[in-house]
Amino acid sequence: MENITLEESIIKAMDGDDLELVKYLPFILQDFWHIGTPPGEIIKVIKKYKTDYSKLNLLDLGSGKGAVSINIALELKCKCFGIDGIDEFVVFSNNKSKEYSVHDICTFETGDIRTKIKTLGKYDIIILGAIGAVFGNYYETLSQLKSNLEKDGLIIINDAYVEDDCSKNHTNVLIKSELIKQINNAGMKLIDIITDYDIQDMDTEYETQLNNIQKRCLELMEKHPENKELFEEYIEKQKREYEILSNEIIPAIFVISKT
Repeated sequence: MENITLEESIIKAMDGDDLELVKYLPFILQDFWHIGTPPGEIIKVIKKYKTDYSKLNLLDLGSGKGAVSINIALELKCKCFGIDGIDEFVVFSNNKSKEYSVHDICTFETGDIRTKIKTLGKYDIIILGAIGAVFGNYYETLSQLKSNLEKDGLIIINDAYVEDDCSKNHTNVLIKSELIKQINNAGMKLIDIITDYDIQDMDTEYETQLNNIQKRCLELMEKHPENKELFEEYIEKQKREYEILSNEIIPAIFVISKT
């Protein structure tokens, strides 16, 4: 998906449609630290499959405001490196890393992960936390990333799927069998799917997130009335996305290894 611009990639990952919205995302998301991916669940996965945590080298692609990497570094004392396309998020992340006194092992950089990945070495853990199909589908993503994964490494992806017998067609969400097929075709192996989040807590969090997004968009309408329609459309798009997340698709963490 390198034929689209970084800005197009960012807005797609953030469930938007209009590129004009990119410059407003830091304001809209100012109430969030972790955006989508629960850090505690990622830590559980690492603890389940890895030992000697302090020797791990972790890459966080589309690291947002740094919550996942910072919490991992804080608890597991491993080296973490995050890359995100929004400079304001990266500045926030590096400041937060200093606040939590993990800046010596946890750093962040602004960049396009699609091109940056080609200049990086190998990692024990690669995380893609709720960033969508930035590299393409699962086959394209894993084909790209497996050369950056150590022999016994893990790729941890926070995404979603639908069961094969789902009656509705979700354009951006794969059915389970197709997801597994693409992983296998990339020469990788799906070793775990974690779906057992606390649903009640998730619903509460979705509602809080949606309320915060709506509040900030309303503030932007006051400041920029000429873009009122832009912010109204984003609110409606987020309402639809949260409705889908709450009722139709299955949020999950996929744990993938080399075969």
